[in-house]
Amino acid sequence: MSDDKVTADSYGKVEVTEHNTECWMLRIPPVLSSAWDDAPEGTVLGELVFRKGGKIPGRPAIKPGLDVVLDPNIATKLPQQYSLQAMTKKLPVLHPFTRHPNGSVAIHGKVTRTGNLQVKQDANYRQLCKDRILKGTVHKSRFVKPIEANQVVHQSKKRAAGGGAAAGGNGFGDAVHQFGKRMIEAQNTTQQTKKARFTADQPTKSIIFELFEQQQFWAAKDLKAASGGRSDNEIREVLREIADYHRSGDHKTLWELKKEFQNKSKSDA
Repeated sequence: MSDDKVTADSYGKVEVTEHNTECWMLRIPPVLSSAWDDAPEGTVLGELVFRKGGKIPGRPAIKPGLDVVLDPNIATKLPQQYSLQAMTKKLPVLHPFTRHPNGSVAIHGKVTRTGNLQVKQDANYRQLCKDRILKGTVHKSRFVKPIEANQVVHQSKKRAAGGGAAAGGNGFGDAVHQFGKRMIEAQNTTQQTKKARFTADQPTKSIIFELFEQQQFWAAKDLKAASGGRSDNEIREVLREIADYHRSGDHKTLWELKKEFQNKSKSDA
């Protein structure tokens, strides 16, 4: 306890006997850092393995490596093998130190290399990832099954006909039923509006200009479908007059209004 007491001699004292000792500073995954911090004092954390590189006749060249293999007691739920990557000597002067309770500071050395400790994606790592995904997405108590909006309406109507909260117009079942019904009605209304948008006597050129106001690039077949039944010959005749055809690039096989027609209203056509 006396060593922890702050005195005039201890406060601010700097121990520099080991300031030239070479140290490495490594960035490690947070999960691994927590596992090492939680381990009791004296626990074997792992092994540092140096691998010599070189060429072997008839086999691919072996790159030199520096790996960390965790002790099995530490790596029960963690990847077991890590490799030191992005090692560099180009760094500012860094000195790791410890500040003691009595106010003194001990310099442990000088950082000469930095790097990252990255997981080696071996079979064990892939199995851990697979188990983690299955554990997070697969449950015995529930599952998710996507259904169409018309199925929601149909099932809600069946429940309403059989009684219960949905039959009385209240509760979650009725809300789902009404939402699905509105979705289908809106979809049908949009389709009818698109079909009846253009009149039979409206010029094809006017229709094409309107459609190009909605989006910049069109395929000829899409223009034909959106124009309310205009013939393919009419569509292409107008396109050759007012639009450019992209034969390559990101918009290959699509039509775009010529520059002189862009940003003009339908009335200007």
